Amino acid sequence: MSNIASSPLATAAKKIGGAWWILLIAGIAWIVIGFVVLRFDTSTVYVISIVFGILLLLAAGNEILRATVTVGGWRVWHIIFTILLIVGAVIAFVNPGATFESLAIVIGIYFVFVGTYDIISSLFSISLSPVWWLQLLSGIAELILGFLASSSFSSSVVVLVTYVSVLAIFRGVAEIGAAFTVRQATHSIS
Repeated sequence: MSNIASSPLATAAKKIGGAWWILLIAGIAWIVIGFVVLRFDTSTVYVISIVFGILLLLAAGNEILRATVTVGGWRVWHIIFTILLIVGAVIAFVNPGATFESLAIVIGIYFVFVGTYDIISSLFSISLSPVWWLQLLSGIAELILGFLASSSFSSSVVVLVTYVSVLAIFRGVAEIGAAFTVRQATHSIS
């Protein structure tokens, strides 16, 4: 944690200020949603599409927050990803009867993108955060789930719900880790 005052994390902490708790609340919400989704006794793609649309909107909110604290290429990535997430959510709401295979592919692609981002981001934050490995583990799990979800077209609805639940739980863990990292950086530069 040496020289944190001049690090990119310090820059982000200055921009966010005392709002680190937004990441904390988002992380808790992701975990709660993950466990709530596991409790659904769904047999229709309709319910899964709506739940997935809600998850995409929450993810878009997280990406908007991340875009406000990053610069350059990373900001562009977050903005593009936000737009893709919102488009995906609209499709999930407008056409909830879409085939299970299409939804599995979308979820798989989402996992691959988010997992790749989390792996890369965690490796860049090794010297900045003592909990960098939480994001790395989340990214690896998301990447594996992404390949499984997009390649297994005959998966049951239960498996798809499990994928969505695991994504939400892993995302929650990563957001909580980010919240406390930003909080620690905010206190270090004060």
